[in-house]
Amino acid sequence: MARYSAPATPSTNSVTPSTEAPPATNSAADSEAPPATNSAADSEAPPHNKRPPGTYAIWAMEAIGATSAFLYYLYLYTDLLKPPVTDCLNPVKYSPHTLINSTPLTSDTTLFRFRTNRPRFDSDTEKHIDEIIAQGVWSIDIKDHLVQTYRTYTPVDYKIGEVDDERGLREGYCDFVVKRYANGSLSRFLHNTRVGDQVEMRGPHVSWPYTANTYRRVYMVAGGTGITPMVQLIKRAIADPSDSTKFSLLYGSTTEDDILCREQLDAIAEQVPERLAIEYLVDQGPATVARVGRPDTKSVGRLVEGFDQTKDVVLVCGPDAMMHAVSGTRPIGPAQGPLRGVLRDLGLAPHSVFKF
Repeated sequence: MARYSAPATPSTNSVTPSTEAPPATNSAADSEAPPATNSAADSEAPPHNKRPPGTYAIWAMEAIGATSAFLYYLYLYTDLLKPPVTDCLNPVKYSPHTLINSTPLTSDTTLFRFRTNRPRFDSDTEKHIDEIIAQGVWSIDIKDHLVQTYRTYTPVDYKIGEVDDERGLREGYCDFVVKRYANGSLSRFLHNTRVGDQVEMRGPHVSWPYTANTYRRVYMVAGGTGITPMVQLIKRAIADPSDSTKFSLLYGSTTEDDILCREQLDAIAEQVPERLAIEYLVDQGPATVARVGRPDTKSVGRLVEGFDQTKDVVLVCGPDAMMHAVSGTRPIGPAQGPLRGVLRDLGLAPHSVFKF
């Protein structure tokens, strides 16, 4: 009889095929897949280079403020934003100067006032000008640009005003007393100059060095417009409180109406009579304040009475005829020439006399 046997059950230890999905591979496609965002909050965060509203406006206002402050500094403390200053003196080269006014003093002599400005802030040129003026009597070369000739004139007054901040300058003037001569090229040129015209000038230059208290007394013999260096020196010395030098002036003119700068001289003599003594001479009367006569041995001898050659000096300036009679003429150039005339006859030494 056949024996029945049950079918064998599979062992739990046998290996059967797995029905799960295979593990993920490390392929290049998988590695390049973009990462997923972590949360909704991350997706809503602003970019790192985004600036708060109004940032550029603030920067623009700061730039405008800094630029305005810089320009204001330039305006206050420099002249870079101002128009160029004209009518300035220059001791090295000619520069144009505007005629402000002309005032007739006599029938043939006029006071010319020219503008002489300075920048608000002095450059080396202005400092050099001050150094020259401080050295003594100074003069200016004035050129006739029509014929390219020049002549040297001594100013009787020179002023510089206060600072004009709007224009960036100090306005000033320089006064010249000039006589018109029939054969004088420069004198005719100046007398034909109209207010507002410009004339070329160069200077200042030292004409005669002077230091306060160098001399006990300065004796002066002048004629006509030769009074100009004397006026400049007298005004300078009297205005210096440290200067005790005394002055004696013998001044010759054609008539009393031709005495130049008389008001200024008389005012100074009245103010400090112990320091300035004046004797006027005229060629012809009537005369109320002057003696009729010319500089001769008598009048010049009266002037230099008590002269000390170690402490005093004589200055001479005037027309050629007067120079020839009093001291001898001065040649062109820096040389003084030999001492002649009345001063030599009175025994003065050449080193005690200076001719302008």
